[in-house]
Amino acid sequence: MDFKYYQDKYFYYFRKPTGIPSTFGSKKSFLELLLESKDQDIQNIIKAQKTFFDKDQEYWLLNRLDNDTSWLLYFAKNPLAKEKYKQAQGEWKIKKYYIADVYGKISFKNKKVDYPIWHHKFSPDRMVVFSDTKQSHKIKWKAHNVQTTVELLYYDLDKNISTVFVTISKWIRHQIRAHLSSIWYPIVWEQIYINKKKDWILHLFSIWFSLK
Repeated sequence: MDFKYYQDKYFYYFRKPTGIPSTFGSKKSFLELLLESKDQDIQNIIKAQKTFFDKDQEYWLLNRLDNDTSWLLYFAKNPLAKEKYKQAQGEWKIKKYYIADVYGKISFKNKKVDYPIWHHKFSPDRMVVFSDTKQSHKIKWKAHNVQTTVELLYYDLDKNISTVFVTISKWIRHQIRAHLSSIWYPIVWEQIYINKKKDWILHLFSIWFSLK
């Protein structure tokens, strides 16, 4: 694999293709492909990571993407970078930006979705969205209060697909997929929250935060 990456003072950033798990599991992951790479630059990066982190720490991979979500994975270069990132994350100072294709014509220009999300009681692969705000107080003890901002970028009339710009600053597993499905605009490759054939994908293309 030809790895696409760049770096700054604190982090390494890699482009993950679609169809590959981010980290160790039942299928070969992006991390394993990095470890197996013969590219000298990649070997030097892994060697540098191993001076601080080990496999159980996932070499300090700071984010994960669903198998079918592509682009940005990032790693802390040292313990200080990791701690500063985690602090910024806890203070909601990190924003992540995604591009997604969804079914249908979006009926708004900009919308905030803040329905509580929690883990499904019987299905480990699924999250649950509680969109009835009148009853949401009943599940506050087990719900994650997160917000997804959705902005329309483009509508393809022939395909009846809208391209949207998505922003999150605090997140939970499957947040974007679940929130978009809850407002009846599911991602076009979605198979958990609606039963549709995979065609397109979700991209994490940028993050923003400041380390001081």
